[in-house]
Amino acid sequence: MRKTALLIACGLAAATAGVSFAGDTIWGIDNAADMIGTFDSGNPGTFNNIGNSGITSGFVNSLEFDGNGNLWASNGATLYSINKTTGASTLVGGHGITNGETMTDFAWNNGTMYGIATLCTIQSSIYTIDLTSGAATFVCTTDIAGACDVGLTFDGNGDAFGHELVFDTIYSVDLGTCSTTAVVALPYNSNFGQALAGSGGTMYHVAFNSDAFRGELYSFDGAGSYTFLGVLGPLQIAGADVEGGGDCLTMVVSKLTAGQTGKWAVSGATPGSKVAVVYGLAAGQTVVNGQAGFCATFGIKGVNSSKLVGIKNADGAGNATISKQIPGFAAGLTVFTQAAEQGTCPKECVSNLDKQTIQ
Repeated sequence: MRKTALLIACGLAAATAGVSFAGDTIWGIDNAADMIGTFDSGNPGTFNNIGNSGITSGFVNSLEFDGNGNLWASNGATLYSINKTTGASTLVGGHGITNGETMTDFAWNNGTMYGIATLCTIQSSIYTIDLTSGAATFVCTTDIAGACDVGLTFDGNGDAFGHELVFDTIYSVDLGTCSTTAVVALPYNSNFGQALAGSGGTMYHVAFNSDAFRGELYSFDGAGSYTFLGVLGPLQIAGADVEGGGDCLTMVVSKLTAGQTGKWAVSGATPGSKVAVVYGLAAGQTVVNGQAGFCATFGIKGVNSSKLVGIKNADGAGNATISKQIPGFAAGLTVFTQAAEQGTCPKECVSNLDKQTIQ
């Protein structure tokens, strides 16, 4: 029986976790037809065909956007780029995994493509993927004995989550050690084609419910919420990701210390464009709000004024560094910051989300 996966990420950091928002376009692979297509998170039963991938060797899975909106796929052993207009694939190169594991899902986070690979019922491991060659670099092996890990995604805070088939569990995973913590015990037998995907703080499970023998869409969060959203059109969508990929900007933040100047270095913007950095005190607060003239404007949801760290024009190389004095009373606060580029509708160009406790 085939086992598979999926992944992450649209532009914005978290709205309310565990809730489906109409307009999240999810790309998927209907493996029975070798068809690349899309469906809406609010209407998962309608699959819109784009075209055949042409990947005739292996079981195609691991569909994922990078931070520049490029689409990638794997057949378990080899990396391919995907033409979003036609669905056609172009061979990049082999992953080079020699321990018997098969790549089952990709997940993009903070400028890096991660992959999870499994030798079912034996072990599963995390890798990073070189998008120029396809080569996989070993990170660590998960601590689930007898695992068959087929899904990997990130939430809006950069925390990783996986899906394991033997024990029918969604778990959080520490990428430093590959130690895992069970988050959701699935209420059915999960098998065949599977996929995890993230849109900021909203994470999706594109599942195959073998008890009902049908594909289903769920949303879930790190607190254990698991919500049925609908029946999928194709029987099995083996790989999937939310349109737009993850962050298209890269943001590096200095260590934030009360009474000192913090620095947010942003790269990857259009030269001369306005770049904003905003903050919130909880996950999900850096959401679009319509302030400050940004299409992807940042503000606290339900608050009419944006919580801005600052705005600056990117230089000729697309870089912008924003500095701000950290108030003395902020010591001990946990703060979330994120950057966005002005005028990048409708798929907002944002950065990774940084989470720090101010020293």
